[in-house]
Amino acid sequence: MAGTASLRSDPPREAGSEADERPAALARFLAEASGANAVEVAGLAPLRGGAIQENWALDAHFSGGLLVGDQRLVLRTAAPTGVAASLDRLQEFAVLKAAFAAQVTVPEPLFASDDTAVFGKAFFIMRRVDGIAAAHRITRDPILDPALPAIAERLGRELARIHTIRPPRPDLAFLRAYEEGGPAQQIAGFRAYLQDHPTPRPVLEWGIRWLETHIPQPTKPVLCHHDFRTGNYMLDGAKLTGILDWEFAGWGDPHEDIGWFCCKGWRFARLDREAGGIADRAALYRGYESESGQPIDPERVFFWEVLASVRWAVIALQQSDRYMIAGECNLDLALTGRRATECELEVLMLLDPRRAPSSRPPASPKAVERHQMRDLPTGKSLLALARDVLLNNLMQHLPPENRLDALLVANSMAIAGREGVAGEGWAQELLRELEMFYASEMRQPTSARAQAPGARPAEDGAEQRTPCEGEHELPRRFARDLRGGVFEGVDARERNAREILWRLTVAKLRQANPRYLAANGFS
Repeated sequence: MAGTASLRSDPPREAGSEADERPAALARFLAEASGANAVEVAGLAPLRGGAIQENWALDAHFSGGLLVGDQRLVLRTAAPTGVAASLDRLQEFAVLKAAFAAQVTVPEPLFASDDTAVFGKAFFIMRRVDGIAAAHRITRDPILDPALPAIAERLGRELARIHTIRPPRPDLAFLRAYEEGGPAQQIAGFRAYLQDHPTPRPVLEWGIRWLETHIPQPTKPVLCHHDFRTGNYMLDGAKLTGILDWEFAGWGDPHEDIGWFCCKGWRFARLDREAGGIADRAALYRGYESESGQPIDPERVFFWEVLASVRWAVIALQQSDRYMIAGECNLDLALTGRRATECELEVLMLLDPRRAPSSRPPASPKAVERHQMRDLPTGKSLLALARDVLLNNLMQHLPPENRLDALLVANSMAIAGREGVAGEGWAQELLRELEMFYASEMRQPTSARAQAPGARPAEDGAEQRTPCEGEHELPRRFARDLRGGVFEGVDARERNAREILWRLTVAKLRQANPRYLAANGFS
């Protein structure tokens, strides 16, 4: 979601096109906004990064006015498709100004406009800060390693400063009241999204049910960044130069930002470092508590950490929807949907912690390739060879700005190869397990299947359905029953349901990301 200082080339524009007129229109806007006699736009190129918004490097020379001389700026505007929860650009600009005034380390916000004649859509301008935001580099850089605990502590202090911004704030009147965006409302949003999603997600439904029954008492709201994580701040060496990407900001529980920063989905290469993949959480907590003078409540953080994994899974699916449903041809967005299962594994590990990785059920055996009736080499072999050529022969000849795309292609080929070998056997095996699960339930006396106090009734007459349902309907029924808490209070049923959730999640990750499984202690 964060823009970095890595440039990629702008696609060619036809002379006289609307895009070709943007530098001149921007020059006129900047001159008027800054009071300059004239502005010359020397460079305008998109920055890599920014899954929700677009960031453009803007180099300009100002003759007179507030910004006299050469200026390195960033123009931030909306991507072709986005996420409904995101603020618009003028709203984000207002939040950035509030953070800047609170002495949070952010790029200085300068100007904003909703005049589509300038850039084709609303935008704002801020100063460009030096450094990198790439999380995979920050968490892996051995040179940076000794400084990371101090950086985590500094980030804790920055977060405490953000949380000094409290309602009511006339300049932030557009933000929803905390009561309209608190945990109950977020959970309702997750439920509504998954209700209409074409693919059932039983692990998420189970996690959402836990969240729904463990909502903490309300607290005084503060401004939450809502995406405060590694990847959304800039480091120039060991120096923090800016906290980025404020499009999800809103009123919330201060522990929400802490849980999000510590969520395993944002640790990248270092799952063992709980604070954003850079340090132990104690360093983050120390910085926050020293700046705020307020203690952190571990139980509240745990709730928000579980919610963070569910929320990140939903965001990952929404990002993939931009490809699957909205038709945005973007491989990065398409692959992001696969990360939802990583979040589901974390939900299971947080809420079912007594299971050691070695005791968790393995995935189904891989399907055996049969070559008798196929041309050789097989599709799996061709994918593996093509991936090897891409990574080892072609990668070195690609421009730096295209290498990340090449890695995404290679990852896609690896996933396709593993899925091709696994076939549908694992899915059919899990479907049979679900059929047996519901068949055994129907053989139990009605009293043994009674719902726990507070559990919702099974939706759509689920209890009256026969155990032999279609391959699409049975997983959907399972997700609905988990959503309603149907198995709560019956230990054996609840345990067997969790067993199926584990098997489903591990089986999917063995194809999508076996290295992630290994990093979490799975053989």
